[in-house]
Amino acid sequence: MYYGASLDLRMADSPADFAQYIDSLGLSHVELRHNYLDSRDQPPSVAELVDVRESYGLTYTVHAPYSDCNPGHLNETLRRATGESLKRALDTAAAVGAGAVVTHGGAVRRSYPEHVKRRSREQAVRTIREAAAHAADVGVPLCVENSRQKRTTQYTTETPDRLAAFLDDVAVGVDTESLGVTVDVGHAKATGVEPTAFVEAVEHPVVVAHLHDNDGDADDHDPLPTYRSVAAELGATYNVLEMKSKADIAECVAGETAG
Repeated sequence: MYYGASLDLRMADSPADFAQYIDSLGLSHVELRHNYLDSRDQPPSVAELVDVRESYGLTYTVHAPYSDCNPGHLNETLRRATGESLKRALDTAAAVGAGAVVTHGGAVRRSYPEHVKRRSREQAVRTIREAAAHAADVGVPLCVENSRQKRTTQYTTETPDRLAAFLDDVAVGVDTESLGVTVDVGHAKATGVEPTAFVEAVEHPVVVAHLHDNDGDADDHDPLPTYRSVAAELGATYNVLEMKSKADIAECVAGETAG
């Protein structure tokens, strides 16, 4: 099991600076978020990211774009654009030696009629299935993440049953080794579900865990000092502290050490 943190767009560090900081905390994994990579004036090159990984003995995962991206988009042009962004993330992951790509599964307004919700889910299945086929081609698993339940938005992956059914539909005709799961413990808590329920519900391997805390309502990404014991229950290969600041990462590690 590898432990580390996500490189978020709120952080001004270069990949090398962030890797040095992670290493100083005794961590060895970085999740490269596309919102970080895409928001840089000069995005790091593949060669730079490989050099950082090798210099610090890191493992990588990549978080595919999700802001303004919806695999279940009802507009076909925008659905295809989301699919292309997933393939780009998989290509990036393969190039830098990452172990997995994390993706969301799609969403639609709860207020929409049932036939619209059904169509959106069909679109999401199609998008993730196409991306999973590309994942098989490049040799990097695509790991679908559980989303948190919201009053106005319905997600394809917000409960264990919905995530399991979604993955079963995506897997039709796809190399199942190209599909995995990301369990987000903060999303589970905000939904009122134990994170282990997602592990028990799915047949695909849990490859990535996103570790953060909240008050049971808002998705605040608060520090989680008990992250190692939580991660042990999930059994993911890559365990990512999904924090909004470096100080919060340090608080997690300090709390775990003190405990």
